[in-house]
Amino acid sequence: MGILEDHINNYTQFEPAALQTTHHDSSRYKTGISLSHYLCDLNESMSEQLNRNMLVELKNNLSNVLFQKEYTYTHVTQFLAHMYESIEGNPIILKALGQIKKMDEYTFTHSVNTAFYSMFIAMWMGLEDQDIINATQAGFLHDIGKIYIPGAILNKPGPLTAQEYEIIQLHPLYGYSLLNEFSEFNLKVKRAVLFHHERIDAKGYPLCASEDYVGLLPKIIAVADVYDAMTTNRVYKKGKTALEAIDYLSHQGRRHLDNRVLVHFLNNIPVYDFKTS
Repeated sequence: MGILEDHINNYTQFEPAALQTTHHDSSRYKTGISLSHYLCDLNESMSEQLNRNMLVELKNNLSNVLFQKEYTYTHVTQFLAHMYESIEGNPIILKALGQIKKMDEYTFTHSVNTAFYSMFIAMWMGLEDQDIINATQAGFLHDIGKIYIPGAILNKPGPLTAQEYEIIQLHPLYGYSLLNEFSEFNLKVKRAVLFHHERIDAKGYPLCASEDYVGLLPKIIAVADVYDAMTTNRVYKKGKTALEAIDYLSHQGRRHLDNRVLVHFLNNIPVYDFKTS
């Protein structure tokens, strides 16, 4: 795996100046500062307000994701506890979500939904509490690298050109590079951000990594990411119904996504997700 490690090391030395040469929309980037500047330029009062507002949005989103009639108070409290533990003492997550929300409302909502689905999957798989927290954090942050992708590409109403698709494929590397500057995140979370578009047939991106190298957490994020993306309307496509997405994951999805993760997801999501109502 030395070649893969070399690729990772090469892509964790980015400065905004290097990013500027990659994209045409250079006005979005600043030069001469580290990537972490983008998540650390809020003063204390702004940060406190952001934290309060974001927590309210996260709580509201949870109530939307869940079938409330299916849950006892204990169930809902358990979900909220894992969500809160994933961000407690880690304001960088809230700042990151704030940057995503400022950049693109869809990506923000998608990141929050992916965090909840990832949290559910980790719980359904019976993982340890820390792994559930890691899954939730990685879900929140899996698309953080998109803050370096021009909005004209992210929200393009038609098909992407080959060059534009290559730019999109860099977002896991950008996200890993950014998170690598923060000790608040452990290596599992960083690797999940890097590998969430890798696939079990080694045909994913950005590294075409083999299944045994990727690890479990990125495979959980991948399933959550794909399901929410498939069932959400975008400017360039209408989302599938939940039943259509479940059918797709049950068949074609097994060729690309981890089957053990899929089994837990497909066995539970029809009961848990409001989109299937």
